[in-house]
Amino acid sequence: ICREIKCQRICVLLLLCEEFVSEFPRSYVQEMTSGCYYTNGTEQVRFFHRYIYNKEEQVYFDSQAGLFIGRTEFGRKQAASWNKDKTNLDDERANVDRFCKHNYFMVEKFVLARKVKPTAKVTPTKVMGTHPGMVVCHVTGFFPSKIKVKWLRNGEEVTSDVTSTELLQNGDWTFQVHVFLELTPKSGDTYTCRVEHNSLDGPLEISWAEPGMSESERSKLLTGIGGLVLGVIFVVAGLIVYLKNKKGAPTIPVTQSQGILL
Repeated sequence: ICREIKCQRICVLLLLCEEFVSEFPRSYVQEMTSGCYYTNGTEQVRFFHRYIYNKEEQVYFDSQAGLFIGRTEFGRKQAASWNKDKTNLDDERANVDRFCKHNYFMVEKFVLARKVKPTAKVTPTKVMGTHPGMVVCHVTGFFPSKIKVKWLRNGEEVTSDVTSTELLQNGDWTFQVHVFLELTPKSGDTYTCRVEHNSLDGPLEISWAEPGMSESERSKLLTGIGGLVLGVIFVVAGLIVYLKNKKGAPTIPVTQSQGILL
């Protein structure tokens, strides 16, 4: 939100640019931002007014301190100068009511009360190292930014071998985060990514398990087992028939007095 900047500050910023113009390219940019931080509605409101040059904050006003605070050598000199001007300080302090509280209900409707549910998916990937694998929980499209993502193994939270990206902006007022779990898959283990966010009625859970055999492999295995069972049945049946036949065959007794006639 653009606001009127006093001539004194504009001149200082121009001097700052002139001081560095011989050393740095002319494409470097001076920025000024204002922001409000709310706690419990408008119960506690904190106003900031920041001056940034070349992506480095030089000096800022903090309504909680009621003063300008320098972040660099130049910024500290400028803060000391601005803090001597009571009119400037009163003007900045008044922004808590004039700027922050005045606009709170408009901000609350479109920003603070806005909720967008996250979507999540789990994908496996290969990694180098002692662990043979990794699963990644991709969570995206949520607002506000506060979110909790956990990994569970068979229903129990896993805290080791878990890493996460920083919170990333999607560019459409939503966020994304990716949480990694290094693992050694074991048969029967189930891994679950649990997402907790204030836009959800309850935790969002996405599960993943080590894939089993394919349909063709399973079919071949069952065919082999079936053939083995049939083979065993035929062998046993043949053995039974053989033993029965052997037991029922007649025998001719031979005595010592009998000889062999030629």
